[in-house]
Amino acid sequence: LATCDLRLATKARKIMKKFENASLYLTFSLFLILTKLSHGTLNPFSVPEILKARSNLFEENSDIDDNSIPKKENLEHDDVKELTIKQRLDHFASHSQPNNYDMPFSFDQRYFYSSRYVHDYETRIPENENFHNLIRGSMMEKVVDSAETSTYAFLCVGGEGPYLDKSVLIDSVHCTGDMIELARKLHLEGNNVHMFALEHRYYGQSYPIFPPDDKNFTSPVTNERLQYLSSRQALADLAHFVEFVNKDLFDLDPNGNEKATLKWVTFGGSYPGVLAAWSRLKFPHLVYGAVSNSAPVEVKLNFGEYKEKVAWDLANPLIGGSEQCLSIVQKGHEDLVTELSNSDFSQQLDGARERIAEMFNICGGSESLNVESNVNSFLGDGVIYIPAQENDPNCAGDLCNIAKICTMLTSSELSPMEALASLSIAQSNSCKNIDWEEFIDYISSPEKSQEDGNRSWLWQTCTEMGFYQTCEAHSKCPFGKGYHPIEVDLEICERAFGIKADVVQLNVNDTNNYYGGWNIESSNIFSVNGDIDPWSVLSLSEKTSRVGMPSIWSVGASHHFWTHKIQNNDGDEISLTRKEIYDWVTGLLREADTKIEGKVTIKRS
Repeated sequence: LATCDLRLATKARKIMKKFENASLYLTFSLFLILTKLSHGTLNPFSVPEILKARSNLFEENSDIDDNSIPKKENLEHDDVKELTIKQRLDHFASHSQPNNYDMPFSFDQRYFYSSRYVHDYETRIPENENFHNLIRGSMMEKVVDSAETSTYAFLCVGGEGPYLDKSVLIDSVHCTGDMIELARKLHLEGNNVHMFALEHRYYGQSYPIFPPDDKNFTSPVTNERLQYLSSRQALADLAHFVEFVNKDLFDLDPNGNEKATLKWVTFGGSYPGVLAAWSRLKFPHLVYGAVSNSAPVEVKLNFGEYKEKVAWDLANPLIGGSEQCLSIVQKGHEDLVTELSNSDFSQQLDGARERIAEMFNICGGSESLNVESNVNSFLGDGVIYIPAQENDPNCAGDLCNIAKICTMLTSSELSPMEALASLSIAQSNSCKNIDWEEFIDYISSPEKSQEDGNRSWLWQTCTEMGFYQTCEAHSKCPFGKGYHPIEVDLEICERAFGIKADVVQLNVNDTNNYYGGWNIESSNIFSVNGDIDPWSVLSLSEKTSRVGMPSIWSVGASHHFWTHKIQNNDGDEISLTRKEIYDWVTGLLREADTKIEGKVTIKRS
């Protein structure tokens, strides 16, 4: 899940579909935009970043050469197939056709499949081939000799971002460094691993299709139609998917009279990591184990600790931070607050507005700073971008990590406020849009904000999660203290969805009561956290773990950094983190194999 500029979301997602490490994508983070950047989902909310997406930065006449961006389909493997499964729109309603024929009874959910790490599988799946007949027929009935090998199913759980495509089972931020690499290792040992990725409902291309309503709207993200979007429905989708694959691929009896037992392990990072853990919690008969990376299982309405963790990161020498760097960020924001907080509208204050608007290149100039809600948007989430959850110590850009940002700030001879302005311009030379009402208009419109899952994720925060990264007056937030109170986020829920503040709090409480939060009662869940990741505050750790649910820290690591593509310069700590994941999952599966007489096997030479 650092600040956000409201401008880059929609256009940036299109770029990210082709190139997930696009450097401009690292200039925004907001949990509304959901797209994980290169390091994860659940990005912190900030008005300027969302509006930035709607600017002309990535318009069709952009200087970005589309041909210069690598196509994911041209990567190392071409075996990944994109398929769909019919899912019920409402898993908790009657199985009979609903009386309301204006609502679809089902929708097509995308999933991806790869047999790359399955032995004796010679036929690749044509796009139009029937999943059941080809996979089960060509593989399960193929007998080479009497030697047996274990077969497992790995599922990369989809979430709110980034957008899934075939690269999810090749090389992406989602599950590469843990799931895909472990599948390869198990395959080298003679085992078979079927790899799947399941897209979350109401994201990517897995939206229900609705007929026109009384206003002739067909959008699936109107308030009425969003009622079918929740983590509970998503987990029911996952359960049905596993049942479907068990029956169609492995010929297991859906009624529980299994001819053999197949072990599924779910993987995910951030919100998908939460879903991975919850899938084991709610469906232990289907999901044998879960790797839950950087997963905030304890949902919280007022998550002020996020920005307090950002302050800790800025002072952390392990990642290039320092007390001096933190002090400059704090003092720069304090000076801005002083300049903009005079209660009267004197000529002196008008002059301060003009000077600050020019320094930070604010869209609309000083007039934008005449509106209190705009000033909150400007100061409350930080006037600069701090990549706390996306921090990559080996990134190549000029200001792409905390070390490089702190080096610029601490080497500057400018005042703290001027140093922040210089950094802000260096991070993005387009004007900073802080227009609160423009943002509210955008996110309240189903037609405008469906793309990229913006409205879908915001709905989930209002109806389930909270996760609002506030900057309260008496907190340790390094930005404009008091300029992002919880009321800002609750205003969005009420104006965009008609959900009152007290209901949002009740929704968050219900989620923790339903799943357990830190008190989750389950087993075979492995929790992995980066100690500089702000989301680690809400994850399972050694303080909250229970027997059968171990947890580890990846020192110096950001938001599920270890799930990304393996690089030679990842460092020893990331390599060790991956090894601990491999060892835990392998041990879990081997222990299960010794207990199961009727395990799923494929005979091989």
